[in-house]
Amino acid sequence: MAQEPADFFRGLSAAFTDAIRASDFKANIVIFFLSIVMGPVMGSRDKFPHFLPVPVVLAPFLAVFLCLFVALMPRYPRRGRANFLVSRIAAPRDFQFVDNADVEVEQLRLRCAILSHILFWKTTCLRAAFVVCIASVALAALMIVYYGR
Repeated sequence: MAQEPADFFRGLSAAFTDAIRASDFKANIVIFFLSIVMGPVMGSRDKFPHFLPVPVVLAPFLAVFLCLFVALMPRYPRRGRANFLVSRIAAPRDFQFVDNADVEVEQLRLRCAILSHILFWKTTCLRAAFVVCIASVALAALMIVYYGR
């Protein structure tokens, strides 16, 4: 049985929305993990080599915080304003129902494209943050073990 195009795009839009929420949850977990890890790293700063200043040690952590902030930042796209209205002074006349299947499918396709774009940048920022976070924690642990004697 063939699926209606509007139903397909509604399901796809819901899937994108769920994936965006899941990526926000992951970013919050990494921020929590990072805040816990930064304390011990800064607490053992006297065990780092003398040629490594504190700002250099903190630079990867700050880069991760920046990536996670960008991933968590809400995005209100300029595309598709007619069907994705975000306004402080919205009125009921701004949300007129159009009973045209072609217009509805086009609006749903545009919404899917917008959500896909948002999810792409969230995923890119999360991946970059995860890689930098894991690498910096591993490097800090190795430096503490090697230079902490």
